Amino acid sequence: MTAWSMLQLSEYFSAITRAGDVAAAARIAVQQATEATDAELGAVIFGDSLGASVGLGRSPDPVVFTGVRSGTETSTFPGVGDAYVSVFALGEAGERLLVARTDEAFGPDERQMLQGMAKVLGLALRSLRTLAAEQQLRHDREREAESRLVLLQALERRERLLETLLRVQRAAGQGAPLGDLLDSITAGARRLLDDDGVAALVMHDLTDPAQLTVASVAGDTSAGRDAVLQAARRAITAGCTVAEGELAAAPVHIGDRVAGAFVVAGPGGDVRDSERRDVLAAFSEQASLALTGAHTQAAMHEAHHDPLTRLPNRALFLQRVEQVLAEETGAALLYLDLDLFKQVNDTLGHAAGDELLRGVADRLSASVRDTDMAARFGGDEFAVLLEPISSELEAWEIAHRVIDAISEPFDIAGRAVLTRASVGIAYSGAGRTAEHLVEDADLAMYRAKKTKPGTCRAFEPVMRTELLRPAC
Repeated sequence: MTAWSMLQLSEYFSAITRAGDVAAAARIAVQQATEATDAELGAVIFGDSLGASVGLGRSPDPVVFTGVRSGTETSTFPGVGDAYVSVFALGEAGERLLVARTDEAFGPDERQMLQGMAKVLGLALRSLRTLAAEQQLRHDREREAESRLVLLQALERRERLLETLLRVQRAAGQGAPLGDLLDSITAGARRLLDDDGVAALVMHDLTDPAQLTVASVAGDTSAGRDAVLQAARRAITAGCTVAEGELAAAPVHIGDRVAGAFVVAGPGGDVRDSERRDVLAAFSEQASLALTGAHTQAAMHEAHHDPLTRLPNRALFLQRVEQVLAEETGAALLYLDLDLFKQVNDTLGHAAGDELLRGVADRLSASVRDTDMAARFGGDEFAVLLEPISSELEAWEIAHRVIDAISEPFDIAGRAVLTRASVGIAYSGAGRTAEHLVEDADLAMYRAKKTKPGTCRAFEPVMRTELLRPAC
């Protein structure tokens, strides 16, 4: 979606959420939709009745609009003639948003924008109707205090949903980085569920489209990552929302193509099924808008790679480690820290330091195997996942190959610059997590750096005890 359409969608969202009732929301929605697409005609349709319309006067024959069904591409209107038509469901049975114009058919970006408008309108209408029902119940005093409290809590959650979506839209309109935007979407969805819930965006892997990878997650998936991926695959295959037990998933699109799925999981707590469906529908749509707004999957690559060295970043690296640990194929993790890097920065400047980091990344990638993954964690710290590993000796050989390659002089700004790498090694095993493996390799690296810089050490459990021992 283009930047201008995202901004219009944000303005439209703000306008309809301030509407006082269903009729006012419908009028605002159809006016905004026709203006955004330069359409001559528009209508919000409730079953066989007309909620609001523009283009055919104050009291048009409802049949002119209600007779146009989803999937219709053209239709004839009195006083206008033949026109191109786009119709989008609002969520409730028979309710839809219709726009029509005579000059040209609606393009993919416009249809994506109109679909987003319809989703937001559907949420707003449901919220307004719930509020009207509560007001009527209060007036009639037919509801017990406990039931009123439950409904009020539901209304508060719906209000938080609308507020969260508005924040996401504003961030998108301000050009927030894609990675940050996706994280805000998953975090926002989880906040609207319960403390034990999970919200995850699952995408096709860029290097192997047959595989799925978690692009963003809020909540702990360590015990149920496979279930999340399976739910995502079912939604992708079905092309529609699927639900089973505590898991529900909806497809996510880049343009007209299914690119992944948005998954919510958890016991639900006080959140009702209808609200969970609304959260899933709203945030899967927001993820689609964010991904489409990025235009290409190159932005997904940028979100998971270090911009200086082009190596995978910490988040992508840890995802891969978790996947390998789940497969139990045998793996090792190298954690590297450069010695003398600060001296290079201080004496030759940060530009020279950046060039040195790029050179180290190149040599690191050249020293490991095609099946291994090298990553930059930030600063002068790097990591390598060695997979598969047949023996500890094999990991040692690769670690020494890395150390030897990095110890050779670098040509930086016409000068020979020396650095060296201290390396820690940790091995996979039962019950290990990616974070634990990184921590263990980091401890081993620290021991190597402290005892003899430019060498490698393998992790030993006693290292944890020695780290906590007070200094003499």
